[in-house]
Amino acid sequence: MIDRSAFRGTASVMARWCLTAVALAAAAVGCSAGEIGGSSSGPGPTPTGGNTGNNNNNNPPPPANFVAEQGGLRRLTIPELRNAVSDLFGANMTLTTQFEPDTALSGFASIGAARVQLSASFVEQLEAASMDVSGRVMSDTAGRAALVGCMPAGTTDDACTSQFLKKFGRRVWRRPLTDAEVTRYVGVANNAQTTVADFYQGLRYAIAGLLQSPNFIYRMEIGANPAANGQLAFDDYQLATRLSFFLWNSIPDDTLLDAADAHQLTKSGGLMTQAQRLLASPRAANAMQTFFTELYRLSDLDNLPQLDTIFPQVKSGTLGASMRDETLKFLNDLAFTRKGDFRDIYSANTTFVNAEMAKLYGLPSPTTGTTSMPVTLPAASLRTGLLGQASFLAGNSQPNRSSPTKRGKFIREMMLCSPVPAAPPDVPKFPEDAPGTTRQRLTQHRTDPYCKSCHEAMDPIGLGLENFDGIGAFRTAEAGQPIDASGTLDGVDFSGPVQLGTALRNHPNSANCLAMNMYRYAVGHVETPGETPAITALEKAFSDNGFHFQSLLEGVVNSPGFVYAAKPQ
Repeated sequence: MIDRSAFRGTASVMARWCLTAVALAAAAVGCSAGEIGGSSSGPGPTPTGGNTGNNNNNNPPPPANFVAEQGGLRRLTIPELRNAVSDLFGANMTLTTQFEPDTALSGFASIGAARVQLSASFVEQLEAASMDVSGRVMSDTAGRAALVGCMPAGTTDDACTSQFLKKFGRRVWRRPLTDAEVTRYVGVANNAQTTVADFYQGLRYAIAGLLQSPNFIYRMEIGANPAANGQLAFDDYQLATRLSFFLWNSIPDDTLLDAADAHQLTKSGGLMTQAQRLLASPRAANAMQTFFTELYRLSDLDNLPQLDTIFPQVKSGTLGASMRDETLKFLNDLAFTRKGDFRDIYSANTTFVNAEMAKLYGLPSPTTGTTSMPVTLPAASLRTGLLGQASFLAGNSQPNRSSPTKRGKFIREMMLCSPVPAAPPDVPKFPEDAPGTTRQRLTQHRTDPYCKSCHEAMDPIGLGLENFDGIGAFRTAEAGQPIDASGTLDGVDFSGPVQLGTALRNHPNSANCLAMNMYRYAVGHVETPGETPAITALEKAFSDNGFHFQSLLEGVVNSPGFVYAAKPQ
């Protein structure tokens, strides 16, 4: 590690560079491509983001009644940032810097990343991380030789540095660097190499500079090529970035960038060819764990609110992680292994449990360890699909009891995309100390006119899950009385969690809601009225293709909302 106090000359250059980058990054939302598309203190590329001379977009024109949302910039989320570093420097290179958490808007960090600017603390964390990673990489003799790809002739070797920066920078910025950008970073490296008298330790500062650039930390999704109806189509490099982060949660690989170089992504069928290649990789299943985690609020399981005096199972400290592992394996199995009707998420009689979850569910343990193994659930367990899993049940309960209201609200809003009005001010508290079952106390609660309108949309759904307590364990009685798990979902009466799962599986909004959430996750914003034709087409394609999860991902890539943006106002 270099003593940076001995690096005053080049450090001052980098300080000015970083300050400019920070200013540009902070002002990035709403800036044009020409203002931030290039190096932080030098001439940038053309507004096509490096795809010069290719204004002939051959993607199908957007529907006549489709109006794209204005494009913009999206900061890399923390998972995307971590994955990018591993892809750039090797799987063993992980970020040790602790970053401030992502901001989720409308349920997704990808939407927050398109609207929230960089904070001063994040900029400092990014600088620390880039210096740490570049320092470790350039201190690894074998690793740095393979990364750089050429043998320097001395302390400085501008030809070798230039060769490295062209190849490496293309992956970092997801597009070729301009000649001016290469020249500038060669100069940064040369200055540092001369100051510290070491080729690799000087090159470290050019690498750190690339990682601190807005061109790395932001995804440029602003459109470039004029299209029909006065809209803009994303160019090849913007599409390559958009596709890779959607399906792999990381930067494009060389094959995808080569396709962008050849302008294949803006040719008919070219984008889908690459999408299917990415979907065939195990990385697609790994990437979708981020979508599932955010949609079903699985990160909340790190801090279960249940009181250990009532639910001693939480004392293990690992219960939340076991719940999340069950659900992610279950969803991955449905989406990428079975590849069947994804609506089985609500009716499947199989799941994955480790010893801790088997004990909670009253099942024979398939393993003595922490690895979740596949099991078929007995009919008597009344567990069916996601609704019978503790990740959902415990995640939507109160610290001391189950909560039909919270469970019904989650189903209503996150699985059916039907918002529930906010509670009015001064709403009466739930009668915790009243005698009877939760159902009886909720019935009493709903007699208040301030509570009835909202609770009628939630409670009749959540009451169907009262066979499971606040931690998701099965029960047949509460307060000395048999459980009544009857309810209704939009006019469909049911009795118990199995029938509720069937009703939700067959509800016309359940599959459509998943499609809408996937669209939001992919494009980084809540759909606008002008995008309704794209959403409608996506929902129909999902249905026409048997509700297969991979067909939904392909449908998003085929959507005009994925390839078009409105012109900046």
